Amino acid sequence: MSDAFIARQPIFDRDQRLSGYELLHRPAAGAAAGTTDELRMTCAALVNSVLAIGIDRSSGGVSAWVNFPRELLLERDFELLDPERYTINLLESVTCDDDTIAACQALRDRGFTLALTGGAAIEDLDPLLRLAQIVKLDVRSRPPDQLGRMVEGLRPYNVRLVADKVDDAATYKRSRTLGFSMFQGPYFSAPEVVGRRDIPTSSVGVARLMNRVLDQKSHDRELEAAFRADPVLSFKLLRIVNSAAVGGGGVESIQQAIRLIGRSALHRWLSLMLVSSVPGKTGVDEELMLTSIERGRLCEMMAQRSGRAAAASSLFLTGLLSRFDAILGLAMPDLLKSVRVTPEVEAALLRQDGPYTPFLELAASYGSGAWDRATELGNQMGLLDELPGWASEASIWARELVLSVS
Repeated sequence: MSDAFIARQPIFDRDQRLSGYELLHRPAAGAAAGTTDELRMTCAALVNSVLAIGIDRSSGGVSAWVNFPRELLLERDFELLDPERYTINLLESVTCDDDTIAACQALRDRGFTLALTGGAAIEDLDPLLRLAQIVKLDVRSRPPDQLGRMVEGLRPYNVRLVADKVDDAATYKRSRTLGFSMFQGPYFSAPEVVGRRDIPTSSVGVARLMNRVLDQKSHDRELEAAFRADPVLSFKLLRIVNSAAVGGGGVESIQQAIRLIGRSALHRWLSLMLVSSVPGKTGVDEELMLTSIERGRLCEMMAQRSGRAAAASSLFLTGLLSRFDAILGLAMPDLLKSVRVTPEVEAALLRQDGPYTPFLELAASYGSGAWDRATELGNQMGLLDELPGWASEASIWARELVLSVS
């Protein structure tokens, strides 16, 4: 278990209403960025904000501004994100050339808001300025006369201007007078660190899964098996679905989540996770995750062998997620806010209600040694005689599955 962090700095409009949050990499609470590697910082900020913390908590429901270096722009990793939730901000280091222009046009075509961090001469950015809706300018480091000339030069492009690094009331007032419509900086708020308990993924496991995703001979069932062997990746898979513009209702199974995301997008997310270089798990974490797989498998087996085969995949997911409140140290209502599951899965996990609840309660009771309740439920469901053998089989299956992908 570890903690995942990002920093978010608010951006306000002229009426001082919250317009968005810029998401920034932070390796620890109270720490600075810790690296100048733009690619790694962006990857870590995306992975932590989306997969560890959850985009709803990271951005608070307003637009999340993500700084994109050239590598991620040309790889078109913005396609992983929901254009209604994200503003893509190009860093000053991104050069204006044919490849960049084509990627920015694709970005706009998908409905994203494009922001530029102004640094180069305006004439050098003309093709990008014709595509951008927003330009961010550092008002701290530029003399007022130079800033005024830049603002005048940008007027023909009809872009909204963000005054960045606003330190005091005088700078804020001057920026308003010049025509800036959004404002960011210490005068309003320093970056706020947001964190959440997280279980890091194994870089080796991620790399192996990336290879399976790319292998055209690898069937979706093999990918599903690999995710089933790693509850952390399964949970993050659901968060990917939750953050992406994939539409549809709640997820009923891991296989459905893989189909919703698609192999290409899944491979890109795994690449981001690998680049962000998270550390490994502890022995306690490993045991908690193993028992979550066992519970999921037992729920699945009970469904398959009691006339509910159609619900087997959903019951595996229900059992798997039922331990994640303990694994991540989250209340189940908070956990379910960050993933999309079907009403039946949610009812069982959140309210102990609905058709999946007896299966989940029986698996949990048996696994925790609550024999009286397990016996009562087993008798009611007609599964008591077979339950010990199924539980043993589920335990062996889970351990062999984990070993096969470790």
